[in-house]
Amino acid sequence: MHDCLFTEFAPAERSTAEELERQRRMFEGEQFFCDMVARLPEVVLVLNGNRQTVFANPAALAMLRMDSLDEALGRRPGELVSCIHARETPGGCGTTSFCRYCGAVNAILQSQEGRPAVDECRLTVERNASQEALDLRVWANPIDLRGERFTVFVVADIADEKRKAFLERLFLHDILNTATAIQGFSQLLGSGVAQGPQREQFAQRVGTLSGRLVEEIHTHRVLIEAENGDLRPHFSPLNVAEILQTVFEAYHRPDHLDQRNLQLAPDTPDLVLATDPVLLGRVLGNMVKNALEASLPGDTVTLGARAKEGGICFWVHNPTAMPERVRLQVFSRSFSTKGAGRGLGTYSMKFLTERYLGGRVEFSSSEAEGTTFRAWYPLG
Repeated sequence: MHDCLFTEFAPAERSTAEELERQRRMFEGEQFFCDMVARLPEVVLVLNGNRQTVFANPAALAMLRMDSLDEALGRRPGELVSCIHARETPGGCGTTSFCRYCGAVNAILQSQEGRPAVDECRLTVERNASQEALDLRVWANPIDLRGERFTVFVVADIADEKRKAFLERLFLHDILNTATAIQGFSQLLGSGVAQGPQREQFAQRVGTLSGRLVEEIHTHRVLIEAENGDLRPHFSPLNVAEILQTVFEAYHRPDHLDQRNLQLAPDTPDLVLATDPVLLGRVLGNMVKNALEASLPGDTVTLGARAKEGGICFWVHNPTAMPERVRLQVFSRSFSTKGAGRGLGTYSMKFLTERYLGGRVEFSSSEAEGTTFRAWYPLG
């Protein structure tokens, strides 16, 4: 065994090269098994007791763009797909704090206890010098061969399923609710029941809801174009204080605040930033929206900016701390605190900023300090 003992979750130990080669030959000698999995379209790996690959079917090698098992031998699943967390510790895949909430690692560990497992796995991986989000469903089944326990690990891409679920939620719930509200207020206006100030109030409400409806559709269209590589940002010079004021005014409304408070921090730098105003507006808007949703009635959310490291750092603070489960998954594509089929806000903030606006998004969260999201963009 090769000692690599530090871990924050799963065991870090690894098998020797000789042990891996022996286990590889064991499975390559099982002709029926090899022929069966070779015909499967799904990705199939066999992992040993240290979660290392000792067998891969042709579909797996094709997905990984590998010519032979030699390239995969001994590597763990997250290392094979270049998960961004797989290199954070010497122990590799499965040994970081993020791995506690990884469906793949948890399914494998369960199978090692003799129990079949199926789970969903959200990964961010390095691809062609950029990051890409993967939504996977994984099956882990224990198998005993010649007195040794292995895991048959099957992987399916469910990105389309997740996108479909999100669109169904968006259009069949969120947008339908907004459209129903517009219809209700419109009927009241048309019936003549509402008169005077009340009629004016209803008309304003229709305008607000209509704007929200259009914004929801535009936001998702931008994200689809961005993930497909079709988005073309248009940079122009923007005053930082004016950007903040625009975002503040967009969310400083009763329908967004819902008994929360929103304030602008003082001392905004008088600087000009070259960026895409629409994309930046969506990033900052999501930062404010998420902060308001995470806050309790009576809490105050603060929006501000400061000069930092040759650029501008926009920040949004709320007094509520995120639990560990949320902190460790907050930028995953399909993760949401709002339930199945929801989310994309924090993922889109980071994705648009780092892929298209040349910046970076990060956050800090603690019981003492609350939660602050930061989006930094270069001035030059």
